[in-house]
Amino acid sequence: MALAQTLPPLDCFEASRIYLNCQTRDGTPVVIRSIRPDDKYEMRDLYPALSQRTLYMRFFRVMAQPSLEEVSRYTDVDFDTHLALVLMYGPEQRMAAAGRLIRANAESDVAELSCLVIDELQHRGLGKLLVAQLMETGRQWGISKIVALVHGENGAMLRLLKGMGYPSELVYDDGEYTVTLDVSHAPCKDNAMHHATVTAMHQGVEPV
Repeated sequence: MALAQTLPPLDCFEASRIYLNCQTRDGTPVVIRSIRPDDKYEMRDLYPALSQRTLYMRFFRVMAQPSLEEVSRYTDVDFDTHLALVLMYGPEQRMAAAGRLIRANAESDVAELSCLVIDELQHRGLGKLLVAQLMETGRQWGISKIVALVHGENGAMLRLLKGMGYPSELVYDDGEYTVTLDVSHAPCKDNAMHHATVTAMHQGVEPV
């Protein structure tokens, strides 16, 4: 079992200035940083390159192209109740993924997680890099429990979350999973010690 790891606390000012140099599994340089208000332009321009499946897996609905004002709701955040990071890919530093944690208030230790990777760069480990950093940063931000709503057909996201090394529970209901992760301790490298518990509320649901 992983021992408790004390991380330095992260306030909203520090959370808004995260900038980390990383590498993908094939050695491509990436930067994970806090989202900025001016990211709304690049984020809006990414929309035509996103498949309907990718959008549906993230938002659970078909979406029309958002306006700049609508996109700004995702980029203009307070880092008090919203912790949002983007992953910038390659030497050209183009936006490839975005993820966030949202909590009810600044004192809450429970946050909801969401993440999206552009179609062109999926299956390269970018989501895992970003989600791992969100979870680690979230712990510094004061989060001990993370909840993610995952579409029942989004097996890749379910496997990613189960492989993070945190104790997890999956509950299935009406076509979606609620995944709850205990991030109060450092992740364990031996994922076999952290089997997810799957509760099927409807008959005929196979464990993932």
